[in-house]
Amino acid sequence: MTNGGTGPFHGSLLVCTDGYLGNPPVIALVNPKSPNNVTVLLDNYFGRQFNSIDDLKLHPSGKIFFTDLIYGSTFGFRPPPLMPPQVYMFDPVTGDVQVAVGDIETPNGVAFSPDGNIAYISDTGAFVGSSGENQLLPALIYAFDVDPHSQRLSNKRAFAFPDAGIPDGIQVDSQGNVYAGCNDGVHVWNSKGKLLGKFFVGAGNVANMAFAGDGRLVILATNALLVAKIAAKSALFTF
Repeated sequence: MTNGGTGPFHGSLLVCTDGYLGNPPVIALVNPKSPNNVTVLLDNYFGRQFNSIDDLKLHPSGKIFFTDLIYGSTFGFRPPPLMPPQVYMFDPVTGDVQVAVGDIETPNGVAFSPDGNIAYISDTGAFVGSSGENQLLPALIYAFDVDPHSQRLSNKRAFAFPDAGIPDGIQVDSQGNVYAGCNDGVHVWNSKGKLLGKFFVGAGNVANMAFAGDGRLVILATNALLVAKIAAKSALFTF
């Protein structure tokens, strides 16, 4: 099952999947044009299957950062986890894959500041499946410094804590503002972590959102697919 996506990446879409039963989660290229072929770039970490790859973004270095969590196992469509939830970075040129950071309860959404020097990662540890939410577990966005040479992540600090539910998918605009899908809509913070406002959608939780050209934000809610016209441009990196 496809979960996160980004691009274009050399003319194709870059997507990640949750996996299903014994079929491993993968990072793949999907050709948007006929014959719509799919090329798997990564499906294991030194022989071990990932748990449930959730989201991914391109860094200016050309490396792909992605989050791997255990929701597939939680909901019964994946085997028990073989590795802890972690954030990885993958070099599609060399095939090298490394753990970028591991001390996050449930890494979910991932995005970068416009200059690529800061990584934002949402932690949805408070979501515990059919039991709902445990408000004593993490439900916030962390910021990390990105090493200019190795691209490893360091200096973890709290960036933003939503007042409604958990922050799921995240995006960043060209001004450095950070967007997150939350229980009541899309929350937007400036680069200092100050809440600027919200898009209330009235259609259930927002899982993710994406810029569709300048000034248009596509919002993926539980019960609706919405388009908001906004005075902002994406900071998404493409190749």
